[in-house]
Amino acid sequence: MSKGKYPVEYFENPNIDKPIEEIYSDIDAYSGEFFEDQEIRMHTDLMVILPPLKYEGKVTKGLFMSQGVDYLYKISPQIDKIFISMAYTMWSSYPWSTKADVYLTCYKNPHRENWYMNTHPDKRKKILIPLQDADFTNEYWLSPDFNTKKDIDILYVSRISQVKNIPMFVEALKIYREKYGKKLHATMLLGYSPDNKKQFAQDILNKIKNNFGDITEYVELIDQVKYQDMHKLYSRAKFTVLTSLIEGKNRTIQESMSCNTPIIVFKDHNKWARGPHELFYKDSGLYVPEFSAEALADTIHDGLTNYDGRFFPRRNYLKNNGRMNFINKCIDNIPYFRENLPEYEPGRIQDNLWVDLAMQDNYQLSFHDFLYGKNLAIQHVKCNENSHSLLDFFYSRFNIKQ
Repeated sequence: MSKGKYPVEYFENPNIDKPIEEIYSDIDAYSGEFFEDQEIRMHTDLMVILPPLKYEGKVTKGLFMSQGVDYLYKISPQIDKIFISMAYTMWSSYPWSTKADVYLTCYKNPHRENWYMNTHPDKRKKILIPLQDADFTNEYWLSPDFNTKKDIDILYVSRISQVKNIPMFVEALKIYREKYGKKLHATMLLGYSPDNKKQFAQDILNKIKNNFGDITEYVELIDQVKYQDMHKLYSRAKFTVLTSLIEGKNRTIQESMSCNTPIIVFKDHNKWARGPHELFYKDSGLYVPEFSAEALADTIHDGLTNYDGRFFPRRNYLKNNGRMNFINKCIDNIPYFRENLPEYEPGRIQDNLWVDLAMQDNYQLSFHDFLYGKNLAIQHVKCNENSHSLLDFFYSRFNIKQ
């Protein structure tokens, strides 16, 4: 997984002195996709957004997304007979895939899109849709747990990585205690055990220890939480904090808002990639005005002091994000579906009777049950062996010979 030059100079510097076009190139010089010449290809993912459908003599292609589109085409060359393909990368670059019909981008940024098409004239036929894996969050799975108390002031969900700026988060907690005379109940989810990590992760933890001593003096560390319990953790928090300046469209932002927990993030987060696009909608969180630990501490204080009744993150999230919005935006932006899907109406695939009838007839599921993962085995698989098996399942249903 991942290729290219990791733009380390952007991790802790929001003031890169370069023309924006050069910055676009730097961002696109790295991708988080899976590539066929890497051993990691065993982890190629395949997420079916809409399966191929046939009903009343009409057949329509399905829609899938993957970080390894080109590899899937290699192991299954017939895939374009029954699917429209969408490539995505967990970085803020545009995908490198040459085979994908659609590129899922993180943000709607017209200037960057024009630059990309002018710089890559061979990609002019690619459809760019400002969505990414984070937008496929299941908004009913990751939803508020009303049986929990808001007993965490600040939640920090991260892996131990240089890009996350974890030392700044710890420094902000220290400043908060000194400036406002209160120790926050802060919790950090690391994602894996601190005793089992790569050297760079150990170096980050050592840096924190050298600067601040025992990190647990400022923040409670949690090694892992089962995904099915993540909504409980988010629901306990008054705020979720993110301290990175550049990465992909961070899942934490989407997941936290879906659980009705507002977020705090630097205003410069992914500013080069997103341009005028906002990270979140009004009343869903707070921007930290400058990239400093003290500014972060002050913003946390502002949020906690004026917390009650000020934020409506889940309401805003459901209006604009989540799976139903995701699939409608995809269908509406791909000409094939506008031209071939029976009874098509913009933004209303959930009300399309032909789709629901075909889904029930083909897969014994309603459209809604499929979209929200009632049968995960035909929706989302990982590793090339499982991807191959899933594609064979669809080929057999539509009489496609490999």
